[in-house]
Amino acid sequence: MNIKLNLGLFFGAVVGLAACGDDVGTDTAYEKWNWANDPSRVDPSFEYMVERLPIEGVAANKPIPGDYWPTYQDNLNVRWDGEASLSVVEKYEKAFGKKGLVDIVSKKYGIDGYKGSRKACKETSECSDLDDGSSCAKRTGQEEGVCIPTWWGICHGWAPYAISEPAPVKPAEYNGVTFYPGDIEGLMSLVYSVRLSVKFLSERCDEKKPNVGGDGRIAAQECRDMNPGSLHVVATNLLGIRKVGFVEDRTYDAEVWNQPVYAYRVTNAVEGKLKEVTKVEAVKLLGLADGSEYTYNADAERFFHVELDMDWIKESKPAHKSHVPELATYTRTDHYAYVLETDKAGKIQGGEYIGSSRESHPDFVWWPVGQPYGKVADGLITYDEVKKLNDLAKE
Repeated sequence: MNIKLNLGLFFGAVVGLAACGDDVGTDTAYEKWNWANDPSRVDPSFEYMVERLPIEGVAANKPIPGDYWPTYQDNLNVRWDGEASLSVVEKYEKAFGKKGLVDIVSKKYGIDGYKGSRKACKETSECSDLDDGSSCAKRTGQEEGVCIPTWWGICHGWAPYAISEPAPVKPAEYNGVTFYPGDIEGLMSLVYSVRLSVKFLSERCDEKKPNVGGDGRIAAQECRDMNPGSLHVVATNLLGIRKVGFVEDRTYDAEVWNQPVYAYRVTNAVEGKLKEVTKVEAVKLLGLADGSEYTYNADAERFFHVELDMDWIKESKPAHKSHVPELATYTRTDHYAYVLETDKAGKIQGGEYIGSSRESHPDFVWWPVGQPYGKVADGLITYDEVKKLNDLAKE
């Protein structure tokens, strides 16, 4: 099971989320992509003409499978290599002479940060009434803990790191301390989790169980996006043309599942081109009654039926070696079906999901712009120091 952290504070601090109050949500509503879903808002250089967009693409750099360092396990304080070993933070304290770092990490990113704001507990059974997947999280040596959902962690740090840095593939020695690839992946994930400039597209859905209307569409705009036209533009430009990856929240509801995306394929292309359909065929694909008008986007003049596979990587446990050579083991594929809407010349304007993709599609996508800046853990862990370790451990 993939389990992740709520991103609101991270994105709010970095890019500032905005909601759009467009009047959409019925078959008769005018709708192409709204402001939040308009790709030109985040990158004016994107290509939009369907005939110029590749039907497949893959990132030039292989992504790094890594852990999301769960909050309930006290983040990087977990002794992943066995109780007799040192945690990542304990190693960092020793190698760089940083005292008190274990407690700071717990307070900022782990268990101590939720004491007083979450239910106290001694057993996980005491957390069941919260109905949020909480476990009774306890710091080492303590009998009492706090209920913390097991999906909280720093996936929002791991995911951008995974597509941005060379993988650590061998142990790194620093001041007599050995850091394994798993340790360095954790440190990189932490420094990438804050103070990172990103480009962000679409809106975040905060509904646990979004309502679905009689027409099969999700009622709330922020839970119905990201618009498939936006997704198509991002995937084809970043992966197809620029050969770089991006991050997706692959669930449309309240939970945030950040995953690095590194490849896509249009599976129903005809002789290397998207499959164009008539307006009548588009209406049928959307399951509307015979004779209905295509009212989702009044400006659309051409329509394309797209079946798209998108490859992303799942988490891996920290280890003495890199999991990049085993990338296929950690690769998963999601399939999306949609009608792509264009103007007469074939410039993409928006789109509409069809079939099961209406309730199974990304909530939003984002990608980093450069490396992290500043420090984390009250300034005791820095990107420059962690990069030294990463440089020692890369090929």
